Amino acid sequence: MDLNYILGVVTALFCGACMQTGILLQKKVVNDMSPEEKEQQFLRTLLKNPRWLTGLVLEYGLGTVAFMTAQTLIGPALVPGLMAAGLIVLAIGSVKIIGETLHFSECAGIILMIAGIALLGLSELEIGVETVRDCLAEAGISTRIAILTICLFALWGFTHLISLRSTRRKGIIMAFSNGFPFALSNFWISPLLAVFTVVITGSGTWTQTGLFVLASIILIGCNVLGIRQTNEAFRFAQASNIIPVQQLSVQITPILFYFYVYALTPPKSISVFFIAAGVVLIIAAAFLLGRRQSKIEKIH
Repeated sequence: MDLNYILGVVTALFCGACMQTGILLQKKVVNDMSPEEKEQQFLRTLLKNPRWLTGLVLEYGLGTVAFMTAQTLIGPALVPGLMAAGLIVLAIGSVKIIGETLHFSECAGIILMIAGIALLGLSELEIGVETVRDCLAEAGISTRIAILTICLFALWGFTHLISLRSTRRKGIIMAFSNGFPFALSNFWISPLLAVFTVVITGSGTWTQTGLFVLASIILIGCNVLGIRQTNEAFRFAQASNIIPVQQLSVQITPILFYFYVYALTPPKSISVFFIAAGVVLIIAAAFLLGRRQSKIEKIH
């Protein structure tokens, strides 16, 4: 077997485990905070805590490096499914480290989520930098990008507002809402990379430079607010429920990017089956995890 393939698979698995370990550390810190810190000094307390900062570095530092390395070695098709194995680390760690409880429905939900993400990976809906660069030159794509971006921002704001006003399932609704900033970030990284070289070398047009600046602002803003909102959700629900539910919007929205924004066709006829099956499993997983969190709230 090719050594690069083996290294890529191992790196993708390591990436998933690394990111979920970072999430566990962040959740542990939130759980250990006093009620006063959670209400009045939430963000300040997090930023001063070495364990929380370590979790952040594991998730967005080391995890990002491993993600990019895995994509280079084996391409983008298999990486998301392999990374989803990190949810097993999240499930075990949430019980052993944080003291959360996992029932059959939650275990089933996590397994379904892993299977759904793996199926989406097998669909091979790859959007490479060269493809994005070619599509950006087509007429009408700017309008489609603007429409979908505005719609995702609107859905993010609407669902977050619902989560703030809700008294039940607050953490789960917030988790679903929090998938949108990361979905936006995942989308805008492609246009950024497509114009990166020409802008950095000074040979880009005003349009390309404006696209670079806009993409950079969206990437930074969405990730900062996404991190904040994820930790807010940790105050109201289990990490083993929040993170998988968050994947609902993160994993499904790229399908819209592929078919609507870039107007691409499926790479294989069987890709449509993988997409449909993956979406069904992910939605079913989110339903099981959300229902279980609702039961936990009733108990407490």
